[in-house]
Amino acid sequence: MSTSASATLAPRRAASPWLGSVYAGLFTAILAALLVWLFQANHWAWLIPALLVGAGPVLGYQMARGRIFGDWKSIIGGIIGSIPLLSLILWPILVGALTRGQGIGKLFLWHLVGLVLGVAVFLLIGTVAGQDPIWFYPAVAVAFSVWGGTVGAAMTSTADPA
Repeated sequence: MSTSASATLAPRRAASPWLGSVYAGLFTAILAALLVWLFQANHWAWLIPALLVGAGPVLGYQMARGRIFGDWKSIIGGIIGSIPLLSLILWPILVGALTRGQGIGKLFLWHLVGLVLGVAVFLLIGTVAGQDPIWFYPAVAVAFSVWGGTVGAAMTSTADPA
């Protein structure tokens, strides 16, 4: 067997769901912090990072697989799927349809799990902070990053290795 044939038959190393979660949570947290900062500053430009937050898990998934900006269709699906008020249903459908190896049902399930975990963390921060109103905006950013990390881990865990 030649070396080129053995190299193509070697098994590919799958990306770690933990690494995908960290990257997705980090990208989503940066975009959510920008969203919160612009929203607090009363700029109408907060809509731009609000749409980009949906691309955070997709970027984390691609970074964990070693292909950052490898599939623009997935990133665009994440951005369009983040349209406020429609993102509950639209995000998993668009990202699942435009990302190879991702099922819409799986993404919808983990999207809902991520939302529940994000809301739980948001309420936990609010419970610990008590009456001080300064907790609200950082808790929103943390809730978004928990959602992004959850969805990023789910995308990385069962991704097509090709």
